[in-house]
Amino acid sequence: MYIIILQTGALFSMRLSPRQINTLKSAVSRHFGPGARVWLFGSRLDDGRRGGDYDFYLETELTNPDQILDGKIHLLADLHATPEFEDEKIDVVIRPLASWSTELPIYRIARQEGIAL
Repeated sequence: MYIIILQTGALFSMRLSPRQINTLKSAVSRHFGPGARVWLFGSRLDDGRRGGDYDFYLETELTNPDQILDGKIHLLADLHATPEFEDEKIDVVIRPLASWSTELPIYRIARQEGIAL
């Protein structure tokens, strides 16, 4: 368990280390641009649970579906190449902020129940 202080000053406990957060945010920025935002949601927010995969929700300004898919593939490859995420199961939900993007229920759930990193 790690206690994280967010930019808002709020304290949260989660099963994601500060080093993992930095690795993730750097990779997200590299593949989805500096304006991309990322949330952790799912079982890693519950200190009482053990194991589990990493569930990340991203919002990006990218609008080209091919670029988004390419970014997701490269993001996952980069994360798995690091000691922080090597051999870990990682799920990434990506929401393009383009006008054509439909608001899916998983987007709302991830934002409401997750923690913005």
